[in-house]
Amino acid sequence: MPSFQDKLSQRARATGGILCVGLDPDPEQMPKSMTGSPDSLYGFCSPIVAATKRYAVAYKPNLAFFEAHGSRGIAQLERLLAEIPSDIPTILDGKRGDIGNTARLYARFLFGHLNGDAATVSPYLGRDSLDPFFAYEGRIPFVLCVTSNPGSKDVQLAPSGDGRIYHRIIDLLERMGKSYGLVAGATHVALLEEIRRLAPNAPLLIPGIGAQGGDLSATLAAVAGGAALVNVSRDILYASTGEDFAEAAGRRAQWYVEQMKPHCHTSL
Repeated sequence: MPSFQDKLSQRARATGGILCVGLDPDPEQMPKSMTGSPDSLYGFCSPIVAATKRYAVAYKPNLAFFEAHGSRGIAQLERLLAEIPSDIPTILDGKRGDIGNTARLYARFLFGHLNGDAATVSPYLGRDSLDPFFAYEGRIPFVLCVTSNPGSKDVQLAPSGDGRIYHRIIDLLERMGKSYGLVAGATHVALLEEIRRLAPNAPLLIPGIGAQGGDLSATLAAVAGGAALVNVSRDILYASTGEDFAEAAGRRAQWYVEQMKPHCHTSL
């Protein structure tokens, strides 16, 4: 099975961009015709995948939007994941983090059962909570570093010794000596260049573009020279609230890739 990094490199070459499409199906923002449908999560996301797969280097399903619907939601996620072309990597966004034996089961669900290529994880319980996510060959964890939400400053940017908490996270991962990725938000664009320097081999998963107000051009300039994925969710998913929602999502994804192409000279 190709590794996450191999798939990502191939997709970047094929699309010319670094667009990761976030799949966050919110029933309150879907077309009204889908309201009340028992399979609305799948029914909404499946045509969006079909319309955007020419442009996406990866898909990032946000697990909360499926888990909120219980077993029915998980079944729709499984059905959706089975439809995503096998050459496009999936990043399962659950931000898991717990003590070792629990983390081992999270990793088994995400990588063993759902067959994700990568997953977002939290480092705040320390090294033993991360270890299980390194046990699956070819898969990688994207570790929360500096996230895109306003509250990220409360902990991640807090002072720690002669640096900040996010410096300690990168230092821990570098000392572990394994392949990892980092979640680094576009809303902290001034920090992205430093994060790239501190973790030169780590692919960066960058949320915060679109609805959260991150600057795409500044973000691309800051992370030039290394592997990165720019995640866009709401600005693509809800480009239209009408029956043309999938076609509108495809056009919006194409627009993002066209904006990226002049900046994406370095292969992943």
